[in-house]
Amino acid sequence: MYLSFDIGGTNIKFGVVNEKGQILEKAKVPTPKEEVEFLSLLTKITDDFKARYSLDGIGISAPGVVSSDGVMTTFGALQSMYGLPLREKLSGLTQLPVVVENDANAAAIAEHWVGGAKDLQNYITAVIGTGIGGGIVLNGQVYHGGHGLAGELGWPLYHHVPKAGNIEVASETFHSATVLGLLQKYNQVLDTYGTHEPFTDPVLLIERVKAGDADATAVWNSFVSDLATNLLNLFAIFDPDAIIVGGGISENSYFMSALTNEWTTLIGRHQALNRVNQMGLLGTIRKAELGNDAGLLGAAFTIKEKLK
Repeated sequence: MYLSFDIGGTNIKFGVVNEKGQILEKAKVPTPKEEVEFLSLLTKITDDFKARYSLDGIGISAPGVVSSDGVMTTFGALQSMYGLPLREKLSGLTQLPVVVENDANAAAIAEHWVGGAKDLQNYITAVIGTGIGGGIVLNGQVYHGGHGLAGELGWPLYHHVPKAGNIEVASETFHSATVLGLLQKYNQVLDTYGTHEPFTDPVLLIERVKAGDADATAVWNSFVSDLATNLLNLFAIFDPDAIIVGGGISENSYFMSALTNEWTTLIGRHQALNRVNQMGLLGTIRKAELGNDAGLLGAAFTIKEKLK
């Protein structure tokens, strides 16, 4: 049995996972923002489960850059814990082996274990949310890069880089293809009409698109085009068998249909990629299957493999 933690900036999800990838029990708690309270909570949860299960180890899915020795080089929104040697400290507190993996990589691993990538050896996951998390799997192994930075799909720049300001969130980067970027653009349009409550629900925006709202449709079409373009670039660079699209918005069938249709259109207009596509040599876009459980399952698989 494996104890899994899926750490987010708001909540920590945790659960017990067996050898077959079945979650036997799970729950969540608010995420402490300081190290002492954070480690104390993880230790208490571990002790509680130790009393009821025979645990072989602990797997952790965490946001940010994770070094090969389990140090949180960055830690998402938990900036006070940047540099935390999480694997070493939690293993010492619990007397169990611990493995720490980036959350997007954990999601990618989980999809191969019990999800939508079971038949694939080369694929990329793109988790669409406030940012874009990415996991790159090559020849059945997660590619971490030289410093654990590989798969940060939200970081690349493309064109028209602004002369000043934060270029990480410039409109011409992958940021424009995030849910946050989508909502920011729509709120900017609404601002031109005067004071309004911030629009925070992408599903309601989709409903406005389906109802024929011209402003919502224009912003939506730009979002889908930017995302499809960036996925096209990943196909050209990595030649994956598939890109697995996850995140809450991927559960919406209208979004997945719009993304797939736009990607197909763009491929048809790209002479080289269209040629190899016609030969059956181009991968496909798939929907992630594991939803909110991907982090827990990926963390469990990581410790499972480590203990081999």
